[in-house]
Amino acid sequence: MLDGLRGAAMLLVFINHAIDAPFGLEPAATRVDAFVRAIAQAGWIGVDLFFVLSGFLITGILLDTQGQPRWWPNFFARRALRVFPLYYGVLTVAFVLLPRMVSWAEPAFATLQANQGWYWGYTVNLLTALTHGQGTPLNTTHFWSLSIEEQFYLVWPLVVWACKPRVLLRAIALTMIAGLAFRLGLVLLDPANNARLAFYLTPGRLDSLMTGAALAVVARAPGGLPRVQTFAPLVSGACVIALSALAILRGGLYHQDPVVVIAGLPLVALLFGALLVMALTASRTNRLGRWLSSASLGKWGKYSYGIYIIHFPLLGAMEYKTAFYRHGVALLGGSQLPGVLLLAAVAMVTSYALSKVSYHVYEKRFLDLKRYFGPDTALRNTAPLGTTPAAGS
Repeated sequence: MLDGLRGAAMLLVFINHAIDAPFGLEPAATRVDAFVRAIAQAGWIGVDLFFVLSGFLITGILLDTQGQPRWWPNFFARRALRVFPLYYGVLTVAFVLLPRMVSWAEPAFATLQANQGWYWGYTVNLLTALTHGQGTPLNTTHFWSLSIEEQFYLVWPLVVWACKPRVLLRAIALTMIAGLAFRLGLVLLDPANNARLAFYLTPGRLDSLMTGAALAVVARAPGGLPRVQTFAPLVSGACVIALSALAILRGGLYHQDPVVVIAGLPLVALLFGALLVMALTASRTNRLGRWLSSASLGKWGKYSYGIYIIHFPLLGAMEYKTAFYRHGVALLGGSQLPGVLLLAAVAMVTSYALSKVSYHVYEKRFLDLKRYFGPDTALRNTAPLGTTPAAGS
């Protein structure tokens, strides 16, 4: 089920990047283009679904393994073996090998090279916020979310270690309140410019991570997630209605809109928290269970980490070299949608293929080393959930 949720999150992000600006339906030439772009533009919320899943899985791992020998070093070693090989492998290609192989006079490449320290240090979110996205060229802005995840991995184990479960729930609630206050303070100081800061800086993006963390605590309490199962559809429905109303009032769910940053992010977190509860308590025979357990969505989720890293630069490279979706595909009633969809389809297949090869040929060599750093039971412990097994992260 969790691989299915990862797949859904990755699809939302992919649609957003493939159809929205900078190389999608911009400008929107027809009403159809405008409608499709408005839907795709909201795909940024897929990152928040990833955050909810990370908060849930990481907190669950920490709670399930706390007190075991070498608890802390094992956690960091296992996380490093999962995320570092591909991440730093891509950076090595971009910043070490590529400059020695290609003489590239593109100014954007020079900017990327000059700012590489932010990438090596997992602080791309800070670079993005401070440079208004101009410091992360060549479709590397999406690394901001990986930076937030890594910062979360560094700090959150300390909090879990220091708190008992009931106290941890209070800490989670206070953290969410502090995050909201952080965003509100920034936006009130300068609504036009600080919404970006509030969106990309880690203190402002804790709603979804903490929602997942809270559900991990609830899942390990007596009764587990089934205790809140009844409320999940009601919460998700209310959030969908509220977000739809917000989108209508604001002309879309734009992530740099101050109102969306303040009011929209908590609603998105609650929506995906409710969806996670519904997924983990769903039967494989109902509609949601069948969809999330489908083989195609599960495979998309299994390779989602590689797809996430690869897909955005790949889209940019395809557009830069060919621009076939603008010039090589016939317009349909003036609409650019056929060409954009063709670009998305080719990039989707290529991203999936490259990520699958990377996983089986490269990443698995490092994942196999995780056996030296404690068991994998934290990710597959079904007893606290009372539902389906949690897939590996």
